[in-house]
Amino acid sequence: MASAACLGAFATTTSMAAETYAGTFFDENGAYYGPDCDKDKNYSGAYYTGNYESPFKKVLGKTDAEIQEKMDALWNHYFKGDDNSKVYYDRGSEAYIKDINNNDVRSEGMSYGMMIAVQTGHKEEFDKLWNWAKNHMWHKSGGWDGYFAWQRNDSGTGGDDNCAPDGEMYFMMSLLFAANRWNDSKYMEDAQYILKKMWDNGQHSLFNPQHYVITFQPQGNENNFSDPSYDLPAYVDLFARWSTSNQDKWSKAAKATRDHLYKSSNTKSGLFSDYNNFDGTPHGVSYNGNAEKYMYDAMRCAMNFGMDYYLFGVDSARQEEMARRIIDFFEKDGYKHARFNWDGSNPQEQYTQGEAGANAVAAMVLINDSKYDAAVKKNLELAWDTKFMTGQYRYYDGLVHYLAMLHLSGTFKIWKPKPNVESEEKTITETEINGVTYNDGDKIDYFEGCKLYKATIAAKSTPDSTVTKPDSTITSPDSTISIGASVALNNNVRVWSTNSAIVIENAPAGTKYTVTDLNGRVLSASKIATSTQEVRLAKTGPMLVIVGNKAYKVVK
Repeated sequence: MASAACLGAFATTTSMAAETYAGTFFDENGAYYGPDCDKDKNYSGAYYTGNYESPFKKVLGKTDAEIQEKMDALWNHYFKGDDNSKVYYDRGSEAYIKDINNNDVRSEGMSYGMMIAVQTGHKEEFDKLWNWAKNHMWHKSGGWDGYFAWQRNDSGTGGDDNCAPDGEMYFMMSLLFAANRWNDSKYMEDAQYILKKMWDNGQHSLFNPQHYVITFQPQGNENNFSDPSYDLPAYVDLFARWSTSNQDKWSKAAKATRDHLYKSSNTKSGLFSDYNNFDGTPHGVSYNGNAEKYMYDAMRCAMNFGMDYYLFGVDSARQEEMARRIIDFFEKDGYKHARFNWDGSNPQEQYTQGEAGANAVAAMVLINDSKYDAAVKKNLELAWDTKFMTGQYRYYDGLVHYLAMLHLSGTFKIWKPKPNVESEEKTITETEINGVTYNDGDKIDYFEGCKLYKATIAAKSTPDSTVTKPDSTITSPDSTISIGASVALNNNVRVWSTNSAIVIENAPAGTKYTVTDLNGRVLSASKIATSTQEVRLAKTGPMLVIVGNKAYKVVK
């Protein structure tokens, strides 16, 4: 459990010890969602940085208040609304999420509801949903021990005892987050029971034991093919870190899940099929004539790889490729159609709210690719502007869109085990950290060298030699560039790093920039051409980025 070790002790040795991150990493009740370190290698995702910036804010310019208002409206619509809008039904000590069209309760919807509740901080509703799922769906003995009946009547009876694996995935993840966010050991006990049984049931294994890919259903012939929309690599990665059993299997499954999701993306259209083989090719079945097509399940795949990209960034190159494919495809379609053959032919039905949300999460992957500025903005606007669903079909598309909005709003966090050591006090003389400007006296959480501090900003009255005055070894291609503390920072200019590039945002076109290493060697120099300028570099490590007459220190 590498994660628990880092969070517990905040180890001070790592290959990425130079990384620093600052901000607010705890919620109002002390739950932690901040940075973390791996033993060998760290990546650009929020797991490592604690950065959950909303693309609605970054790209569309929405304010924090506007984003919160939108998220509150979603909650009030689907959980507290009238009988033409809500899907959440309160039954005293229990509650359920109802599939209105099919007039039943499904493990998928129950687990989605629990994830929404834990991410939005609604513990009472979370508890009621979990009570209903435990009492009416969860098998604690017999052949399906540890699994959940995928379907019940709203009375809690009848339905089908077999499982639908997307439910298991969201149940496990929401329980782990709830255990960490609300410091409740019972949630953790329940989560660990399910995590163990997914491999050690005796009759059923959620993941195929030869391929380590999630199955369409863990029984009979259905154990020999998959549903790629069940591929949730970010979740499996966290299971590998936090499970107290079968960690080696979960680790193998994390890699296999990322591989399978990539194989499942059609190289022409970027689309996914509803059911497929472990090599990514579509899989047909007698009871579903649409199994080999991009249908209702498959639209979730875009959200799944987009989520993994911003949460971990482990598979960023392939996920950028997948994002370009699928966004290019829907751009050409004009966001008109919803269902296709795997290769993108035979368009049918109208583009849906769920797709608007899922594809916008995929578009997050391309935010730093200037060629996709218009497409990214378009997808974010479609997700933001979509009307909340009412009526007969509001359950599935409505909840997929809601889940996507958690990611797009910056609301979805990796709620981690609370650090078991008190943060040390630290005074920071820098006012510019990771592209964010702080004021003298600000108190922030500060993560440096895999150790967490409670820091106070105390700006120096004299320039910091590493940032505010030139290093004599720096050789700038423009002799007019200078770095001086006397020049006020433009708070609109931001500089940060991705896996592949340095990004300069909001600098005026024509502004000269230079990127050097800390020894003064010039790595790149040119002029700003767009509002979001990417400087692609193979080199990693700490760098100095000089924009006009101002300097920013970043770590790539």
